Amino acid sequence: MKKLMLCAVSVLAMFTLVACGMTPEEPANNKQKDSTKVVKDDTVKNQEVKLTKKVRGTELTVEHIKQTIIKKKKHLELKFSLTNHSSTDQGVGANDFRIEADDGKTYRIDGTKVNFGDVIAPHETLTGSAYFVIPEKTKSINVVYQPEEKMEAAWKINLE
Repeated sequence: MKKLMLCAVSVLAMFTLVACGMTPEEPANNKQKDSTKVVKDDTVKNQEVKLTKKVRGTELTVEHIKQTIIKKKKHLELKFSLTNHSSTDQGVGANDFRIEADDGKTYRIDGTKVNFGDVIAPHETLTGSAYFVIPEKTKSINVVYQPEEKMEAAWKINLE
């Protein structure tokens, strides 16, 4: 009886495994092909700037600006280098910066991107990027550092 039961379970398992292993063949013309589309209205411009201000023992440097035009908006990536020359920790983040564009409006960081922010130990350097989205026609900006209520530094930058 045990042998008969074992044989029946084995045959049932074989049919189950064979049935699950078969997949219907798709016609060759229905297969999707991997492709990469290039959006033609995207343009990228890189601009080296190296503008430095010293605030409360911390040297703030805007090193590089990358401009990308996407759907009539200018996406800016500002690369910062921040060096703490003081003897205490300094907390600095991208949210401490804003852009005042030539249209008179103020723009905050793009929260959908990974912006920099950390505590900088004494005599250490933090590098990172802050991302902003501004109108495509913008030709000049003021990058403003305002960690609290008072503006502590500003850079006037002409976008190329």
